[in-house]
Amino acid sequence: MKPLLPDTNVLVYETVEDSPHHEEASEIMDSARAIIIPSIVLHEYLWVMLRRLKVPLDFMLEKVEEYLRDRRVRYVIEPPEMVLDALEWLKTSSTRNLNDFLILSTALRYDAVLATYDEDLRRAAGRLGVELAP
Repeated sequence: MKPLLPDTNVLVYETVEDSPHHEEASEIMDSARAIIIPSIVLHEYLWVMLRRLKVPLDFMLEKVEEYLRDRRVRYVIEPPEMVLDALEWLKTSSTRNLNDFLILSTALRYDAVLATYDEDLRRAAGRLGVELAP
């Protein structure tokens, strides 16, 4: 079974109980046997939760610790080759979202299933042959 790579929106929906996809995101995370969390996803998650949603820092510390201590989770830092791949893909894309291409590069490198609710990211993943969930 392939590892799961949750996009930032999956982590946000899983955390925020009144979010539109909370139950589905929680199920996706709970059912994964292995999870890859790229540094870019964790950084985006913290930014959204702390800056945009104004979630208390103590809660976020607990939540991030929960993710990082989960035996299924592998936290990865994108190496230079993945940054270069993402920049190359950006040249041929109508979007200018480097973060999404870093996430795709990570999914390809680790042969992971990408879980996302972002339609643009889903289309780009399809073009690159990345398996998607949900």
